[in-house]
Amino acid sequence: MRMWSLILAGLLAGGALGADESWKLPLAVKEAAIEKNIQARHNIMGLYPSQVVVDLKTGEADYTTAGYCDIAHAVCWTANYLAGASYRYAFLKKSGAPKEQVEATRKRAEELFEGIFRCQLVTGVRGLQARGYAIGHGESYEERKGASTSDVWRQGAGEYQDLRWRGSPSHHNYSDSIHGLGQYYDLAAVGEQKERCREAIDRLVGYWVDNDLKIRHFDPKRFTPILGFHDGETLNTRIMMAIAGAKVAHHATGKQKYRDTYDMLIEKFHVREMTSFKTGKDFDDAEHVFCHLENLFRIEDDPELLAAYRLVLDALWAHHNNDAHSLFTYIYLSLTPEADGRDKALTEALFSLQSWPTDTTLKPAMCSLDPELKPPYPVYAAAWDNEYIWKGNLLQPDGWLSRIVVDVAVPKEDPVVIYAIDQNGEVYQSRDGASTAAGWRPIDAKLPSPARAIAAGQRLRKIFVACDDGFYVSTTGGATWTSLNVPSEGGKPKDIAVDPETDNLIYTVRENAAYRSHYKYDKFLGQRWEALEGGLPKSDPPHAGLRFKPDKHGVLKSTDRGKTWQLKNDGLDIPQAATVFTPRHSDWVFVGTPAGLYVSKDQGETWESGHLVLQFTKNTRREIGGAAFIDAYWRARYYGFIDEAAANRAWE
Repeated sequence: MRMWSLILAGLLAGGALGADESWKLPLAVKEAAIEKNIQARHNIMGLYPSQVVVDLKTGEADYTTAGYCDIAHAVCWTANYLAGASYRYAFLKKSGAPKEQVEATRKRAEELFEGIFRCQLVTGVRGLQARGYAIGHGESYEERKGASTSDVWRQGAGEYQDLRWRGSPSHHNYSDSIHGLGQYYDLAAVGEQKERCREAIDRLVGYWVDNDLKIRHFDPKRFTPILGFHDGETLNTRIMMAIAGAKVAHHATGKQKYRDTYDMLIEKFHVREMTSFKTGKDFDDAEHVFCHLENLFRIEDDPELLAAYRLVLDALWAHHNNDAHSLFTYIYLSLTPEADGRDKALTEALFSLQSWPTDTTLKPAMCSLDPELKPPYPVYAAAWDNEYIWKGNLLQPDGWLSRIVVDVAVPKEDPVVIYAIDQNGEVYQSRDGASTAAGWRPIDAKLPSPARAIAAGQRLRKIFVACDDGFYVSTTGGATWTSLNVPSEGGKPKDIAVDPETDNLIYTVRENAAYRSHYKYDKFLGQRWEALEGGLPKSDPPHAGLRFKPDKHGVLKSTDRGKTWQLKNDGLDIPQAATVFTPRHSDWVFVGTPAGLYVSKDQGETWESGHLVLQFTKNTRREIGGAAFIDAYWRARYYGFIDEAAANRAWE
């Protein structure tokens, strides 16, 4: 174990293994690294925002109102994480782990519980639960972009006035919270915390039980029906969530109103008389109901109801038994140890945990291009469609793709300075030769419309762009932009170029016209234009004798001026090219792919990342916290599906 301790120390300090290799670590080592990262970058006073923007320079997340974290789903993810943390505590306690380790896990579960409970307390309305909260005052990330949800953000009440909370709760918010609180109440809450958990459960479930099964929003005229649409007599997954919530509330508080609600729902939807349960394949609702059934099988002792719940459990499993969803598998097989297909399901569930990387930065994935990869895909390669992986689909081959880079320019003065435009018309500058993500910065803030083509001349501070509404120049490296006042005749702007020998001659191309401008000093730049009759002047390509072109299978290279072509993909994370560039003033070749911008420094023989991966707002990176691993792993330990040897075994 000393070797794994050293590797873990390296990972936590900055990465002893590369991101592509971290999945091979033993499960126990990965669990420790994932938990450490969660506490460092996904922890708002115990609240767990799964998806965060990680600062490209500092590696830190910003939990304030000025930053970005996925607050809109934070209470859900925290409740799921709390369930996993509760199983961690319960397992370590029953297995005789050192007292200090057991106590540390109890305190961590307590911290997560307080984060969930705070989502109720921050609203100032008993039982009204926020979706999440950010630290500080001022507009949130949704309010800054003018989202339709801007009006549901409010400042915290009373002692929570320095938190800004996200409203408009859904039944899923209440559902996830009650199953997480129920598991914490039974497995990890002790002493005063058990009383606080009982109070949190009473407030949460009482809020809809006392309001005609409706979750009233901060604006009491708006509400979410806890049962949703139904025919008045047929059980569905949403009604199952309400049944389980009422049962947990009665179990924790003993209050008759919760027992009455539980009995009413069972009678109204004929649960005792059920002979089958019909449901579709839905990863989101399935996660809720699997976890609720885990609670129900622990606290319900009525054999008729347990038989009915078994029908629900089997119906869900019929849709998900081939999905390699570790969480679903461990819950189902813990409740049905005699189930058919047990060995296959456990093998696939284990593989999902074994193939889980410690670096969970959201990366573009196109498994569909690799004939050797078959679903269910390993987690490090899968393009799951939800930031909480057990609500996503490990069978989905492609996702989280980058916007394509559509033009690249390099100034003669310094080829380490690189300019690029993406398909949305955003303009970026790298000052370190595309060697780091932090080296790229957007420089289009003052451009009035999207850019479609870019040119650079002699000096690095002078950039020319063709935009949707005209042509512009920056003589300040993108800090300011000025219109070039090109004649409007000839249609939409298409391209722009600078004479290779001098900065004082510019060519612009519209759909049906081309213009040239010659100037002596910058103050006269773009003032005079003449129409060209014969088009743009020809010039030799920067890579004499070589040609490159994009292909759906990668980059094609020709060494005989296009007579024959060879595929060159070595180093491309996704072997598919949409654009290729050989900019003047550079010996490098650039290619735009669904995985971002790539660079070749050996004339297209091999490729390396250009670190411009444009999936989200500008050039930002988002990371999910990995709590889904915690949830599944500790259930597997608790139920005995993963023993000590398997937990500490490296990938073979």
